[in-house]
Amino acid sequence: MPKTNIVFSASSLKLFKHCKKKFKYAHLMRKTVPVHEKPRALDLGTLGHIGMEMYFNQLAEGIHFNDRIHNALMKIKATAADASVSNVDITEELPILENAFTQSCEFWRFEDEHLEILAIETPFDYILFEDEFIRIIISGKVDLLVNKPAMGGGASYTNLPYDHKFISRDFPSDRLDDQFINYTIPTGSNFLIVNKVGMQKTLKPEEKYKRIPLSYDPLIVQQWKDNTIETIVNEYLNSVVKDSFPMNEGSCRKYGRLCEFYDVCNSSGEAAKAFKLDSQYSDREPWDKYAEGEEAV
Repeated sequence: MPKTNIVFSASSLKLFKHCKKKFKYAHLMRKTVPVHEKPRALDLGTLGHIGMEMYFNQLAEGIHFNDRIHNALMKIKATAADASVSNVDITEELPILENAFTQSCEFWRFEDEHLEILAIETPFDYILFEDEFIRIIISGKVDLLVNKPAMGGGASYTNLPYDHKFISRDFPSDRLDDQFINYTIPTGSNFLIVNKVGMQKTLKPEEKYKRIPLSYDPLIVQQWKDNTIETIVNEYLNSVVKDSFPMNEGSCRKYGRLCEFYDVCNSSGEAAKAFKLDSQYSDREPWDKYAEGEEAV
């Protein structure tokens, strides 16, 4: 009997843990924002990833710093100007991103030019768990993978993954974050760098361009694996079998913003919920980890 493949990205796994009802709407039913709102298919963070992909590809090719900055910015501008994929405000929002992108690359230029680049925006799949009935697969994309030589008395690293984060405000880097751990497992690394590109206007470069190192010993990775297998086998499969995806009312508002499905959950009765989903929400394409600049959803 063929096995059932269960595929999660780090982001979909995080969402399932966060709110099972939202997970059902967003991932199983593939619904997105209300039809009167334009989906933010390419936000500033995704545009920043597109720029970083161009920048590091050209760094690997030996292109001069000024040229790779120029070419990366042109790629960002061209993508942002395409109204079919982006609704970023090119007069107000885009210059903030371009400035942060350029300054970050200038800030890290010396270090980056000593990296041995192994992979850029590379998709991965790995089997987290398998028995005679099911196979749990974790899917994703590594932003950047390098060998980093010892510099300034520091240690050297092999197969070191980077995760680019374009942020408007700083926040602690959570070592237990599903995405971070999922970079280390397929790369076989015990370390990860969170490459923070701050878009704040008032901070100094050293305050907003940070590369935060996180370490992962085998015990902490195994803890995550055990917990995730337990979550998927006992909770996800149970939800699917029973078609029961309960709401987490405590997560309806996050960072001062209501969940995009709040109006659905706030409707009385399943018929009213189904009507709103069908008539007032857009359908979205499934996440393609091979698409340029695409981030897991």
